[in-house]
Parts: sequence; structure tokens; C-alpha cells
Amino acid sequence: MVAIVGKAVPPQRKRVIDAMHLREPDRVPIGLWGTYEGYRNLRKGLGMEYNDELFNYRTGSTTWTTDVAFELDLAEKLDLDFVRISLGPPGGSPGFRTIGFEEVPFDMGIPPPSIPINVDEWGVVRKWTPHERGGYYEMIGYPLFHATSAPLEEGLRELEAFPWPDPRDLLMMTDSPIPGMSLRDYCKYVHEETPFALMAQAGKGGLFEQAKYLVGYAKIFSDFIEAPKFLDALLIKLVDLEIEFNKTMIDEIGEYIDWIRVSPEDLASEKTSFVSLKMFQKQLIPHYHRAHIATKEMFLKKNPLGKIQFHSCGAVPLSFLKAMTSGKTKDGIQAVDGFDSMPPKVARHSGPRSKKLMIGEKMFFYGGIDVQETLPWGTPEQVRREVRLRIWELGKGGGYIVSSSHRLEHDVPVANTLAMIEETKEYGKYPLPEQPPDGADVGDGLQEIQR
Repeated sequence: MVAIVGKAVPPQRKRVIDAMHLREPDRVPIGLWGTYEGYRNLRKGLGMEYNDELFNYRTGSTTWTTDVAFELDLAEKLDLDFVRISLGPPGGSPGFRTIGFEEVPFDMGIPPPSIPINVDEWGVVRKWTPHERGGYYEMIGYPLFHATSAPLEEGLRELEAFPWPDPRDLLMMTDSPIPGMSLRDYCKYVHEETPFALMAQAGKGGLFEQAKYLVGYAKIFSDFIEAPKFLDALLIKLVDLEIEFNKTMIDEIGEYIDWIRVSPEDLASEKTSFVSLKMFQKQLIPHYHRAHIATKEMFLKKNPLGKIQFHSCGAVPLSFLKAMTSGKTKDGIQAVDGFDSMPPKVARHSGPRSKKLMIGEKMFFYGGIDVQETLPWGTPEQVRREVRLRIWELGKGGGYIVSSSHRLEHDVPVANTLAMIEETKEYGKYPLPEQPPDGADVGDGLQEIQR
């Protein structure tokens, strides 16, 4: 591990900070994220020790997925520039616990499943759905599904009585990727003894996303029209919790982290947003602003250079992101600074190049290397080509951090992950090439599309 002398900023951390501040570093920084199947596959392929029992990996509190914190020995071996960490779940790891069908305190509207089910800290019921090399937690029970259809006063009483997770639970900070080390001690160690930048997340789905988990994926969309007052009350509660979860994290480790990934959303399909701009502006953006501004103000007190990154999959409209960046702290500082995960196979008007050209002066971008086809099924040269495209499209002037466009899954060959890293280090040196690589989106016609 590279030693840190005094207050010197190591090159890995410096290039991440430069990119987030929209400055050109020495080269485009890179990091990884993935599920524990993808992570185990990577360690195994690199000839490193790995845990054969998937559920022994620390996943943090992400409520529905199996994200794992990539350990420092792998980050060092691959010469990455940053690592990610999340709080554990309230109640301690793991966040899912087995529950009997008869114990579920609401009607799931289905017959008893033939396999074990479990519940997370929000009361959302799931079943483990296996695939050929792992599996995922499939949601099958939404604890507030019926509350949105009840008379408003009754629904509001259900919200008031709901057993919300405790955002101040000290058990969230008891474990880390290094066994026996608390989360605070781990983050202090990363900051003071390693060269890596550190991204942190307090967990759970985002405001709109967590609302989906609680009332149901299909139901949430009719609620915008049929139960707007209930939905607003639910989002107010979720923002209150989001702020408190982030406060707990910032109080505990804020001085050691370089940026925060606020609770992630899914606001769009590959072609269009899930809600209209009018609905977004009226029913969602005020809640985002309150959550993000409060988090940024708390964070800046611990780290004056701290940044905030927002996530959504899909073709998120530029109008949504512009609304995000309009949120300002009381000192006039932009609350949301970055966006991930930049999926490339979306409608061009909301794709990576469009975002860089239209809002790149206000936001940095993270991700961009396709996990739908290129990383799992492409050749290493096809991966390298995509890395060149994304760096040219997003990297001019700084503001780009290379990673996969979503989690590395079990089906991504190790050779392709290595190709992504190696090409970033080779092609991503500044100054970047002036001439676009073959196939790059040079931006022709995007202004007209946006109009």
C-alpha cells in the first residue's frame, strides 16, 4: 500500500477529487462496484482468496440488492482509485431475516410460498430467487400496499403507526469489510493509511424508490393521481429518515469520506421517464431538494470539499437533472454535484454525450461502461473500445469517473473487467485525444433534439 506522508494527497485520491471538481486530473479515475456473485467471481479469477459462502460477505444496507464492498487488497491489486462503503442495516448485518408467512403483519394477497421468505428493516417481504450462479431477493410483499387505497385519515394513521427503521441505531456502524474493525475505524484507516478516495452511502432505496418498495411497484404510479396527499405524506416521512440516516453516517465518518452517494432512485426506463416533468416538479423535486440540501450542509461541515452524487437508471431527462442542480444550500452551494450510472443504451437525448454537453458544466459523471451487453458478453477489445468512446464523450475538462453502468454481476468475465481498467489507464491520460474514436457520439443534432 502506498504510504501517505503528512497531509499529502495521494495521486489516486487526488484524481478522483479533481474529476469531481470538474478539473482535468492526470488521468480519468476508475473504481468498481458489484454484487457478491460478481465480486467472488472477480477474486476467484484473479487467484485471490475468496469466501465460498456468499452470505458471509458484508453487503451493507441497500435493502434489496446484494452489493458488496470491494476489499482493499483487491483495490490495491488492480490499482483502483477509490472504494465504496455503506452503513450496515439497522439491527446489524445481515439486514434480511427469515420470517414465517403467518408472521407477516399484512395481507400479501398470495398463497403461502413453497420456499422460505424473509423481511428487511423496512418490512418489505422477499423471497430468494436463485439463478445459475447466485440469486437475488425478489419482492413479494409490500407493507403499505393497502394504506394508499384506504380513506386518507386511515392511511395517515397507518403511516404514523408504521414500525420505521431506526436511523440512529448504533449497530449500523459496528462492522466493516475488515473483520473486527468498526465502520469508523475502517474509514479512518482508508483515509489515513491508503491512497484511495472513499465514497459512502447510508443505504436504502431513494425516496421515490423506497416508496415503491413500500406500496408496490405498480401501485405507486396510480398514487400520483389517486392518492397524492398520502404519497406526499409518505415522501415527507422518507425524507425525514433519509436526512437522519445521512446525519448518522456523517457524524460517524464524515471527515474521512470524499463523497456521498445519496439514496439511489430509478426514475426512468431506457426510453422515457416514469413520471411527467410536471409531476416531477410538483410531487418529487421539493422532497429531493430538502433531502439533498440538508445532507450537503451537514457534510460540508465535516468535509469542505465534499460532493453529493445522485443515481438513477434509465433515460433520465436533462430537465430532471437541471432541477436537481437547482437545489442550493443557504450559502448558495449546489447540493447535488454528480450523477451515476450513465447507462449508454438509453434514448440518445438522455444518453451520456447529451448529459455532458447539456449539463457537464454543473455535474460530474460516474459509470458509463455497459453492463447489459458489452461487459458480460463482449470481447476484451469491445470493452476497450467502449471505454475509449465514453472517455472521449465524457472526459474533456474533467468530470468523469469510469465504472460499470451498474453492478458487475456474476456473468462479467474477469478479462473484461481487466480490459476496462487497463484501457482507462492507457487511453484516459490527459490531455485526451482531440479526434473522436470511431463510433463516438460527437453531439451532432443534440441541441435540436433537446429543443
